[in-house]
Amino acid sequence: MITCESCGTSSVLRDQAFETAGSGGEMLDAPSLIRLGQSIVVRSLDLMPVGHARFSYGRGWWDEFWCIDGYGEGHWLSADEGDYALERDLSRDHWPKSFRPRLGAETEILGQSFTISEAETASSIAVRGEFPEELEVGEAHLYFDLSGENSAMATYEKWDGGEAWSIGQWVDPWDVTLS
Repeated sequence: MITCESCGTSSVLRDQAFETAGSGGEMLDAPSLIRLGQSIVVRSLDLMPVGHARFSYGRGWWDEFWCIDGYGEGHWLSADEGDYALERDLSRDHWPKSFRPRLGAETEILGQSFTISEAETASSIAVRGEFPEELEVGEAHLYFDLSGENSAMATYEKWDGGEAWSIGQWVDPWDVTLS
């Protein structure tokens, strides 16, 4: 998925042809260390932010950046009120087998114990740049943030027609620098 910065139109590549996906929404500028097309280093990992999505959860919003590393691998870097999290998609064969989504519930992922620490519904309010998947402005999804030891985190998301898991770590803001 890509969004044209000039006109705000989003397009999706399907079956080797681009189709219009709608509007990218209105991305109001906010102070941020992260900018599309400007390399950053997160804990010695060089990343290039190529996509920027903003999500509202009622009482606030957060930004997610789709970043590509030097090996062409993708990472999600979330920024919420000065807190940063770096996550990667978790392959389906590593998803928890007996996940019960409710606050305080525990589950195991890749041999590590996680506890559900937040549950909320969020909706996409703006997108720009490019993403590995279609993000529709206004689409709502349910998410669960899970906390583990040593700043480990995982996220489970569910929306009409899909679900996904990601895993990563909370990152100290001082460990996010321009390269």
